[in-house]
This record gives sequence, C-alpha cells and structure tokens, in this order.
Amino acid sequence: MITPEQHERLTALRRELHAHPELSGKESHTAERISALLARLKPDDLLTQVGGTGVMALFDSGKPGPTRLFRCELDALPITEVNTFEYRSSVDGVSHKCGHDGHMTILYGLAEELAAQRPTAGKVWLLFQPAEENGEGAKAVMADERMQAIVPDRVYALHNLPGVPRGQVLLREGSFNASVNSIIVAFNGRTSHAAEPEHGIDPALAMCAFFQQALALNRNDVSRSRHARGL
Repeated sequence: MITPEQHERLTALRRELHAHPELSGKESHTAERISALLARLKPDDLLTQVGGTGVMALFDSGKPGPTRLFRCELDALPITEVNTFEYRSSVDGVSHKCGHDGHMTILYGLAEELAAQRPTAGKVWLLFQPAEENGEGAKAVMADERMQAIVPDRVYALHNLPGVPRGQVLLREGSFNASVNSIIVAFNGRTSHAAEPEHGIDPALAMCAFFQQALALNRNDVSRSRHARGL
C-alpha cells in the first residue's frame, strides 16, 4: 500500500517530468534525472545510454526464477500544451500528451517497492525506453548488446487509460490499445501548360477518390472492446 508521503513524492516527480518534456531521442535530461533517482535505491545493476538515452535497473532476488522486465517510455510529443496549471510544459512546442510522465513515475514507484523488498525469486528489470513515439527506440534498445544479454522470460508494458476508475489495473489477452502502421502512397502526374491539358496527367482526381474510399473503411462506431481496422 502506498503511503501518503510516497504519494506526495511521486506526484511531485510526475509533475516535474511533465514540466520538462523532451522529444524522441533527445531525452538526455529526463534519463539523467531517472538514473539519479534509481541510483539512490541501490539496484543490483544500473545501465544507462541503452539504445541511446535508455535507462535500466535490476533488482535481483539472488535465487533461481524467471527474469521479468517492466517497460515505460521517456519521450514526449511535439505538441504545444494549452493547459494553465502550474506544472504545465516549460518547453515551447513539446509536451507529455501521451502520459509518459505518469508511466515513468509508476515504474519508479515500482523501483522503490523493489528496493525496499527484493523479489522473492528471479530477477526484475525496469526499462525506461527512449524514442517510443517515433518507433525508433524499441529497435535501438533491442540492438543494444546489454539488452540482448538479458533475455527476459516475461515483458510487461503499461499505459494509462482515461475513463477507468482510479486504482484499477486492466489486463487482457491479445491486443489491447490501438496501434499505427504507416504507409506512403505516391500519386505521379505529368505537368503541362494550362492551355494544353491533354499533354499532362492530373493526379488530383485519383487522390480525391483514394481519400474518399480509404476513409470509408474507418469504423468510428466500434468500441474498444472489439477489433477494428481503418485508415
């Protein structure tokens, strides 16, 4: 059970992180802050610059058992914050709009618990991953030799979910949240003089037709309890 003192401390940390967001791959100050906090807890191992700016901490029971890894994200988004509360973003054009400040705080809170009471068996790694938003961080972390040497038996990620009552943890087999896969569609035309359109190829109509048909695939009436695909 979290104590009032711990709740106050973690709330202050979350607000500090919220006020000082950094973009993907540029989370150096965030990583330094997290690693400094983790170092005070005296983990069994502390890795920095994992896949760039990533940070990892190990809490080892010293007994046989599975290796578990819990992961959160360091980066923020290139979005201007319009909130007016005291701890709003201090960086123009950058803000924590996906809750990564909260995720980091949750994982650090877990680190405090593991420091106070080591796992009963096996090992627990905590990963503060860089560059989640642009998709580059996971690849960089997986390519890091130190990560390759760990080989966890189980990996857990988490995400805040607005609208769910506070204090609940939701689990579901298979997919949970939405994901994005990007594609590039090119429409090629040929220029011509306005008086001689027969010598050119105008891709505008093809583009309009594509967008109309692509948007028709979207299903906005499907709840998050079901699977839906769209563009």
